[in-house]
Amino acid sequence: MQGRPYTGSVRATVSEPAARRLRNHYPWARRQDVLELPAVHPGEVVDVHGPEGAWIARAYCNPRAEFPLRLLRWTPGDVGPQFYGTRVRAAYQRRLDMDLGAEAWRWIHAEADGLPGLIVDRFGSALAVQFRNAGVERHRGWILEALREVSGAELAFERSETHERRAEGLSPQSGLLWGALPERVIFSEDGILHRFAPLISQKTGFFLDQRDNRRWLSAQFRPGQALLDLYCYTGAFSLRAARAGLTAYAVDRDPLALTTLEESAAHNGLGSQIALRLGDVPQVLAELRRSGRTFEHIVFDPPTLVKQKSEVPWAKRLIAGALADALAMLRPAGLLLVSSCAHHLRLEDLLEAARWAAGDAGALLEVVRVSYQPPDHPWMLQVPESLYLKSVALRRLE
Repeated sequence: MQGRPYTGSVRATVSEPAARRLRNHYPWARRQDVLELPAVHPGEVVDVHGPEGAWIARAYCNPRAEFPLRLLRWTPGDVGPQFYGTRVRAAYQRRLDMDLGAEAWRWIHAEADGLPGLIVDRFGSALAVQFRNAGVERHRGWILEALREVSGAELAFERSETHERRAEGLSPQSGLLWGALPERVIFSEDGILHRFAPLISQKTGFFLDQRDNRRWLSAQFRPGQALLDLYCYTGAFSLRAARAGLTAYAVDRDPLALTTLEESAAHNGLGSQIALRLGDVPQVLAELRRSGRTFEHIVFDPPTLVKQKSEVPWAKRLIAGALADALAMLRPAGLLLVSSCAHHLRLEDLLEAARWAAGDAGALLEVVRVSYQPPDHPWMLQVPESLYLKSVALRRLE
């Protein structure tokens, strides 16, 4: 399917406003930006030109997609095995230079690593791979060859089941890429063993982007305290709390995630310190508030609530309502960590929702920390959409 390396000759033309954005390394052209689009198979590489004829870049082209052009390189050159090998090695070295101090990290973060549509997470000796658009799907053989050569990983599996892939006209796909597929992928983060089911867990299996927040909050823990872990997934915050001598109350609506947390807690010798609750967070919060429970630490890390900008007002109201219940259970001097992984939900939106909640709960709050995604999930200046994770840590003063 991938054919021969692309060396040039197929042409797409974009409008002048789009050309200015693309020359400044913005990586996408929308359908309304395109003046001329060649009749190519989805995922083929084309040359992008401005309306005056000047060459801009090379891009994946999918005439069927809302974003028909996804830019690959702003310098002349082939797009083939050597191109992918160079990009994959550069991303790998970039992570090594970050000195993340972790066994698990994001190796390739799509456009931020010059490989639009490709996500690769490394969990020890295992790789989780997502092909999100027609371009990387078309060239998957070259990409997998580079990943295997550079990583030396014993195992790789695919989790290409994203809405971005469906928007490209591609069917969801998951399965083993090489190696022997285990029932659970097991890896260590700062001395705690985590696990997940490789083909049926959420996303690529584990949320690596909260690593720095887990480290920061762990430094605030004191034995005898209590943590409420909302939308806990496989309980990475809860496991750290239990190791520090806290009791943790972990809430999620995903039964597999809670089963996995139970397994990890037992394997780490922490099972007696973590209580699991299956259910919807707003409902569980209301029940806990009525019961009079209190906590020194609360983590509120919901899934993506906002897929488009018009949903932001609704999401802010939902967050404010949940945080009001959470604040009613937060003890004086306690910490509330609030996160959002939705690009459209800005830091200012999170802060406003927290202010509404503080008013409802009668709580005076101090902002003690603002953070974003860690460096292995790069945030590119020319691509505002690459900033997605925002987190605010709030301390209750009274």
